[in-house]
Amino acid sequence: QLMRLRPNPGVDTRLLVVEATDAEIKRYGYPLPDQTLAQVLEKLESDQARVIGLDIFRERPREPGHQALSRQLQQNHKLIALCSARVANNPENSGIKPPSGVPESRLGFSNIMADPDGIIRTHLVFMHPYHDDPCATDHSFSARVALHYLAQEGIKAKTIAMNKIGLGKTVFTDLSANAGGYHNRDYRGFQVLLNYRETVARRVTFTEVLEGKVKPEWVTDKIVLIGITAEIAKDYHPTPYSALQWPYQEMPGVIIQAQMVSQMISAALDERPLLSVWSVWGDLFWVWGWSIIGGTIAWRCGRMLYWGLATITATGVLYLLCFGLFTLGVWVPLVPSALALVATSGIVVVYRKPLGAITPLAIERIL
Repeated sequence: QLMRLRPNPGVDTRLLVVEATDAEIKRYGYPLPDQTLAQVLEKLESDQARVIGLDIFRERPREPGHQALSRQLQQNHKLIALCSARVANNPENSGIKPPSGVPESRLGFSNIMADPDGIIRTHLVFMHPYHDDPCATDHSFSARVALHYLAQEGIKAKTIAMNKIGLGKTVFTDLSANAGGYHNRDYRGFQVLLNYRETVARRVTFTEVLEGKVKPEWVTDKIVLIGITAEIAKDYHPTPYSALQWPYQEMPGVIIQAQMVSQMISAALDERPLLSVWSVWGDLFWVWGWSIIGGTIAWRCGRMLYWGLATITATGVLYLLCFGLFTLGVWVPLVPSALALVATSGIVVVYRKPLGAITPLAIERIL
């Protein structure tokens, strides 16, 4: 909810998403033939895209047109391909191989990590592959695309410490094992919180590209991501925006990849703030502090009406502080703090006032 209430940073004009919708699948078939992908790539190359990210698995030929696509994948130095890393203790996800002949320097893994509630809140940037992993790269697809783009701006990633990477003037800090709500998680790789844009990029379809309906300036010197948003691909994921949309909507994988790419280049070039969290101890002191405030309010307010108004005011101040910190890039626990404030305040009221004295009239005054 805090993310949706932030000022809208607008569309990242450095990105363009080319999507295969249900209409494209009906027209070209599924899986998309290599010929169709090769034609789209040739058109984007002629319009001089700076970086092209192919967010479509192509571990085996899909005739017709395999030779043309293979030539693009092997010879187009602007083109980034993807694979899927093996997930430990999950026989159903043993990984997906990259296209044949693509060097590791133009390859990224597609894996994303969801929170326990299934929502995508983090950005997996780097990850060491297993020795027998079919996806033998330590760069995510989004990182590979972003770093290729930034290299032409003279910006390269620099290791500052074991858990810190510099990109331009921005430092990316890995979510540590004791980071706020992310403690006791499996931290295979380098992760940061994902700072979403409400709308990340302009979107066009395969058909619009192939029929010449896309303006060249939308492509020239831009990052172009190619992916499938049709339902048949089953590549949709819940995000912080999903639950508050009506009807409920999940985000296509290629759009999440665009969010991740935009986060990296915006942090490096525009110094757009990254989201960060406090340590577990920081969160505990924050929640404990609001618990003390709730107890103090109940102890000092002799009348139930004053107690109710003061508690509502304190909760409003808490919300504004959390929102203000969030706009500055700091995510602090809102709901646990509000619960601690109200619960402690209520306990103190019950302690100070005999239960028999809390009449229905008193409760009605509070409400």
